[in-house]
Amino acid sequence: ISAECAPFAKVGGLADVVGALPGALVSLGVPSAVVMPFYGGPDGRMAEPAGGVASVHTGVVHHEGEWFPFEVYRSEAISAEVPLYLVYEPEHFGDDGVYFRASDQAWFDRGEVRYLVFQLMVLDWLRSENTPLDGQDLLHLHDHHAGLIPALLRYDPANGPIREIPTVFTVHSADHHGEMAWSQWNALGVHVPNWRALDHLDVVNSLKAGVEFATRVTTVSPTYADELAASPEPSHGLDYAFQRAQSRLSGIVNGVDTAVWNPSTDLHLPAPFSAGDLTGKAACKQSVCDALGLDASRPLVTFVGRLTPEKGAGLLAPVLALMMDQTDAAVAVLGSGYDEHEDALRTIARTAPAGRLSVTLAFNEALAHRLYAAGDLFLMPSKQEPCGLGQLYAMRYGTPPVVHAVGGLRDTVRSFDGEEGTGVRFEEYTRVGAIRAVQDALAIWADPKAYAAMQQNGMAEDHSWAASAEAYANLYRELGFSAH
Repeated sequence: ISAECAPFAKVGGLADVVGALPGALVSLGVPSAVVMPFYGGPDGRMAEPAGGVASVHTGVVHHEGEWFPFEVYRSEAISAEVPLYLVYEPEHFGDDGVYFRASDQAWFDRGEVRYLVFQLMVLDWLRSENTPLDGQDLLHLHDHHAGLIPALLRYDPANGPIREIPTVFTVHSADHHGEMAWSQWNALGVHVPNWRALDHLDVVNSLKAGVEFATRVTTVSPTYADELAASPEPSHGLDYAFQRAQSRLSGIVNGVDTAVWNPSTDLHLPAPFSAGDLTGKAACKQSVCDALGLDASRPLVTFVGRLTPEKGAGLLAPVLALMMDQTDAAVAVLGSGYDEHEDALRTIARTAPAGRLSVTLAFNEALAHRLYAAGDLFLMPSKQEPCGLGQLYAMRYGTPPVVHAVGGLRDTVRSFDGEEGTGVRFEEYTRVGAIRAVQDALAIWADPKAYAAMQQNGMAEDHSWAASAEAYANLYRELGFSAH
């Protein structure tokens, strides 16, 4: 149960996980389905996948004096083996926008009520005679948009028939909590004896509720799980809730879609390549450098990501300035985000020597693929990173990453020691720490034998969904699930 699922509604990595994990589970004999809002309804953009949608349930829920009729549609848009259930209610999901109306960002004012109503609709459907559940099922809930479901299952009398169903709550990012006024919760008439488990700073906190009431809690890397419990900064004040949940808390690193991210078959690349034949990678570098006006004889460092504080955008511009002065590397940057970070990159680009720096302030999927393939090194200076996918894509494309050792970056990138390791990590989130790591990586690049070893180590890593799906399947089995 999720607010996003790629490719139908995608804002971030949450969508990629929900779009890929069910299919990987099915391959392990774990029947899976996805439930999400039907943004735009049957006449919106999500009706485009071949096969269309079929109505499987109609119902109505009540909140704050209003009745909200809704309909659930079934689609095989993911695959025939993974049903996609789309929950549509025109008052809250009549527009194509995921977290706000595409035509009016003020729609955000009702954002959290949207997902409260969504969760009520999901539970109304699941306890109906049209439910796809049986006695062996469980609910896997993703982020705060589904965080109230464990409490509603336990304490809403209307949910009696399914209240014992196990729940797994996955925190993809603790940056958003799904806060709402207590009046909105009290309007449900659901009494929770331990009301403080819902409360944080005098409002209902949906993320905290999921952590407190779910049968098991997961995050998208082991280190991120530790960080959330250790400090109020990454959890934005909820460290105490994660500490209380530690006996139920674990981290499982995300996988990547190896059908999409495969340098030997990637149609975005001017030439294919593999770990056994890197000829095409050299062609990719030359093509990108020609297109962006960069000197291909230099080591090429690439960056692809959102220009936000969490992604290390505050460190990026100062480090690029140092790279222009203290290294001979060429750099290609692709991303968009906060104005202040975009402006800082524009300033550096205007003064950089010819052939040294290209800055593209946009979202461009095709160029992203080419930069992962073309780079000699990949820079990922995230301040926070629950899991991270960029470093996984880069290693798969033979581009060793230089990363801040935080969250999933610490779990997935091993510092190269001359023989073992897949990249270079820096511990201190400072421009000095980052530029030293870049210089260390460039020194490895200058040694062909050492660089080839680091490159091949990364390309040999298995970051497919198979291992991650097996970890989730084992967790489900611990909760009593058995394939059927």
